[in-house]
Amino acid sequence: MLDAGHTDSQTVKKKLATDVSASSFAHLKRRLKEDILSVLLVKESSKRIAQANRAAQFECIKKIAQAHVMILRGVQTEGVKVLRKTIQTAERFEFIGEKLQINHLLREYLISFASTSELQHLNKEISKDLIRYQALLYVEEQSVLLANPEMSKGLRAKSNEKKYIQLIDDLEKLYKKHKLARIGFWYYMAATEFHTTQKNFELVVNLGLSFLRLVERSPAIKSKNNLAGVNQTVGLAQLELRNFFEAKNHLSVAEKHFPSAGFNRLQSLQFLGLAQMADQDYAGIMQTIEKAMMHPRIGAREHFLPQWLYIKACGEFLTSDIDSAFKTLNQNGDLMKQRDDWNIQFRMLEMLILIELKDEEWLEFKLDATRKFLTRYKKLDTPRVRASIELISNLLRRELDYDAISKKNNETLELCLNEAEGFEWNPAGLEIVRFDSWIKGKISA
Repeated sequence: MLDAGHTDSQTVKKKLATDVSASSFAHLKRRLKEDILSVLLVKESSKRIAQANRAAQFECIKKIAQAHVMILRGVQTEGVKVLRKTIQTAERFEFIGEKLQINHLLREYLISFASTSELQHLNKEISKDLIRYQALLYVEEQSVLLANPEMSKGLRAKSNEKKYIQLIDDLEKLYKKHKLARIGFWYYMAATEFHTTQKNFELVVNLGLSFLRLVERSPAIKSKNNLAGVNQTVGLAQLELRNFFEAKNHLSVAEKHFPSAGFNRLQSLQFLGLAQMADQDYAGIMQTIEKAMMHPRIGAREHFLPQWLYIKACGEFLTSDIDSAFKTLNQNGDLMKQRDDWNIQFRMLEMLILIELKDEEWLEFKLDATRKFLTRYKKLDTPRVRASIELISNLLRRELDYDAISKKNNETLELCLNEAEGFEWNPAGLEIVRFDSWIKGKISA
């Protein structure tokens, strides 16, 4: 509000319809602004900072300022008391810069009458914290690379792999040397992200669990967002390892910790839904879908609702509610506009539904359309997708008789079921209904 008012004194004078000189308004404005700034410094606000470490930092900075003013105005004893109390908060939350300020102020004030041992202790603390602060500044500098999507993408490029590994190694050494959770946070962040891209999921779980313990016990980095993010990282790694029960547990915690109206929660619900589907927890997935559908941002971006309708249709299909699955899938065809795996898996599910409905004519049309789509977008034409097209096509030629599938296509089916190279099923991907397992279950059922 200070910056939103009129700066032109003549304008103020005109609006107030008064003959008092414009310079009087200028003096009044300056005094009023100074008073407001003073009040902002010392007066408590009804608005609280939700994140504990941010609130602690605000209090720490405020107390340092108050103590400094008291000491300069002659209230030294009370000022020193405030500083000694505040230094405990600074140490607990790893506010190294603030702690340096506090010890510097104490040394400046106590230098004329403190004991030699007390001054030596202050000097020792300042020297130690200068080294720790230098390390922390380096890590914060590197965190810019890690947090910025474009910069971190470049750093994780194959050509920069050695550089990224070296950065992780540097962060680990600094963390082990200084035992600061704020350094550990960025070490674990960099390490889990790198090993996730390398598909070293067992290592990601081990690192992630250590990361989680650090976040849970360290006030300096403990927050709902950090708890949510680390649980999501561990949950996704467990999903890739097909430890579906553990994946559900971590992703459920992540979903609860993300802000209820934020996009991150909607994303977390999607990951949780994938884990529930893979674990055949159909009661759980329907609850997750209901939460997502009620999310206040579900309509904020055009692809959110279609994606969740697809997920819902998968759940209905897997619980043998074929009619509902067909209606849900056809509620919104926006995914067909996309040029990615959402489009492909939408088509695959639709064809499986048509097989269940025994609509051979419409199935033939959809098969032909999918082949043409894959001809245009060859990067989506993977061996597993091609196998699903061949199997469905063979089924159609055999009038949907599962036991009449050709020997060649049975061999292809086995490649998919055994997940031979190129035919792997990705539990964290969008093939929620495994076509190979579904067809296998129909043969001689």
